[in-house]
Amino acid sequence: MGASGRSRGVRRVGVVYLLLALLCAAGAPALVRYVGGEAAAAAAAVLCGVPPAYLSWKAFLHDRLEAAASTTAAAADALAVAVRRQWEAEARRGRVHDPYELPVAWEAAEEGLAESWPLLRETAGSWPGGPPGDPAGWAREPGGLAGQGADIGAVFAQRVPTRRLVIVGEPGAGKTVLLIRLLLELVERRGSGAPVPVLFSLASWNPGGRQLDAWLAEQLRRDHPGLRRPVPGPPGGAGVPAGPAGGGEPVDLAQALLAEGRILPLLDGFDELPDGLRPVALDAINRALSAGRPLVLTSRAAAWRAAVTRPDTATAAVRLNGAAVIRLLGLDAERAGDYLRRDAGQDDAAARRWRAVAAQLGTGSPVGQALSTPLGLFLARTVYNPRPAAAPAPAVAHPDELLDTARFPDRAAVGAHLFHCFVPAAYRPDADRAPRWTAARAQRTLAFLARFLHAHRDGSPDLAWWDLLLAPPTYFFRTAIGLAAGLVFGLMAGLMAGLAAGFATGLAFGLAAALVFGLVAALAAGHTARGGPAPSAGLRWSSGEFAVGLTFGLTLGLTVGPAAGLVFGPEAGITGGLVAGLTAGLTGGLHAQGPELTANTAPAALLTRDRRSFLAVGLALGLTAGLAAGLLTGFAAGLSEGLAVGLAVGLLALFAVGLTVGLLAGLAVGLTLTAWPYFVMARAYLTVRRGVPRDLMAFLEDAHDRGVLRQVGPVYQFRHIDLQRHLAQQRSGGEPGRAAPRGPRRHRAVPGTAGRAGRAGTPR
Repeated sequence: MGASGRSRGVRRVGVVYLLLALLCAAGAPALVRYVGGEAAAAAAAVLCGVPPAYLSWKAFLHDRLEAAASTTAAAADALAVAVRRQWEAEARRGRVHDPYELPVAWEAAEEGLAESWPLLRETAGSWPGGPPGDPAGWAREPGGLAGQGADIGAVFAQRVPTRRLVIVGEPGAGKTVLLIRLLLELVERRGSGAPVPVLFSLASWNPGGRQLDAWLAEQLRRDHPGLRRPVPGPPGGAGVPAGPAGGGEPVDLAQALLAEGRILPLLDGFDELPDGLRPVALDAINRALSAGRPLVLTSRAAAWRAAVTRPDTATAAVRLNGAAVIRLLGLDAERAGDYLRRDAGQDDAAARRWRAVAAQLGTGSPVGQALSTPLGLFLARTVYNPRPAAAPAPAVAHPDELLDTARFPDRAAVGAHLFHCFVPAAYRPDADRAPRWTAARAQRTLAFLARFLHAHRDGSPDLAWWDLLLAPPTYFFRTAIGLAAGLVFGLMAGLMAGLAAGFATGLAFGLAAALVFGLVAALAAGHTARGGPAPSAGLRWSSGEFAVGLTFGLTLGLTVGPAAGLVFGPEAGITGGLVAGLTAGLTGGLHAQGPELTANTAPAALLTRDRRSFLAVGLALGLTAGLAAGLLTGFAAGLSEGLAVGLAVGLLALFAVGLTVGLLAGLAVGLTLTAWPYFVMARAYLTVRRGVPRDLMAFLEDAHDRGVLRQVGPVYQFRHIDLQRHLAQQRSGGEPGRAAPRGPRRHRAVPGTAGRAGRAGTPR
């Protein structure tokens, strides 16, 4: 925040403080004079404590904000480290460089899919501040964009005048892998504080209801929770929502990075948007692009052509303003054959297994077409080139079976066979470890998860653990929550009644209370279970902030307590002050977790943090309620009946209220703020009814390690969207079935946002 913004904030606080002081100066004497009595004196004393309390509170908030604030340049540098670590790790798990990276070639797309080249050069030269690169390095014509593999960084940064690029290709042609290659090259090239390339998927964006930058900010917060950290925002800054007052209000780092142009969006999966929304999305992207803002977008060629030409409608066709378009080419047949033989090993016998298949590469045969893309080659080498194993591996089929045109009459049949064999091949024993789950069980579980995404998430690529609460029926959550709440309340109510009136009375009262309260809790939980909360950002305990909160609470309590004691009695006033101090201390000690900007939020880490939040909420509320009840009742009883009676009554109240009201309140608040209890219930249901592994998170992490899934922030995705669709068509027994129908899009909240769940790039 600049000096002017800070001075305005200070002036605003000073004006409010002055108004409160004048109000107290006029109101306190008026109360004493015109109302009179002890109650008026107590109210006047409380009123006089408001201005200093306001000033102390604003100072406390200011200190917290200053401690959390970070410069956007430093945040961009830290984000670049996180992005690089994430995608380098995914490239290793995906075996992109094992044995070596396949060189994907491209050429300029045909006319009609992009802006004219003279217009691109003119557009870049007319931008305020000049063109984004050196015009001497620009390609003279679209043909100069052709290249392969490692050329992609230079093509984007030097040859494209506007640094806006669209990459189109056939399914499995390597668009996402090339996009990741570009991301890593741009991170390597960037200087300190320069824009950070970040990969986003367009699959979850609703361009008709959400602006591009607002949606991008949601994705940044989800994948990098450290970007939720508040920073002072520019008054009414472009791209940053102004606060209610219209200026100087805090925004988070995600919004600030976008507003300052420090994020270079790499938008993957334009074709994953519904057909009717693609032109709308292009128009929305154009409206969000300011002069000189770079962008990269990928799409399947047919979807892009249909979106920008639209021959069947009178609506004007929309192109991506200032963007060049390149088209990925099929793999060179000789290089593809060399790749398969090299992956088989140096052994001549293993390499000879591919002789007949290699002869078909580059032809129009079913196997030649199926293995003409990086995806087809990856599936084939995974299925037919097993990794070294510590124990004898089962026999592996010969790749010559792909030549059987009776079994595989076309390209689709070969592709379906490779997808069907991929999961069993990924779960073969290797030299590092034996699989914890059999291939058959893994196939069934992954098929169920794929069907879940198609049935409940409309084919979204994001597999989020907190979305699994959509799988069980609603009555299951109602029953489970009602039983838990009824058990706690009935046990405590029956215990208290039993101590007072005997065992039989306590048992009857406890059963009745459990039944009634459990029914009420089950009915109240129905709406929550249908909606479901997003995982919390996490809580942690801070001794320093506990001390600050305790000091503030005790000061306020000891100031207001004596005044309240004039009306309600000295014991109530003193006790109220102590309770206020302890409550403020507990509330101040628990606060949101602030992850490092260089850390990605892995699904298991988010689950652990959400569980800790649930337990912390229950503990805090239980302690607060128990201490308040114990102090109030114990102190009052001690003053009237003696120390021994007061101690006994206080401990009894602490036990009863702390374990009953506290646990029930903690359960209610935890079910509202955290997703972990719903996940536990859903996992139990799915283990019993659907046969998924009990340790589902460990299963997902293992599938990620084996390259079946990939991790994007806090969610998993299948390695390829077509693998997900293939598995979704399988029946529970693992055999191919009918694809799940696609319905209206439904969106679920994501951590730290109130909107839809984001999706990052599905490999295509």
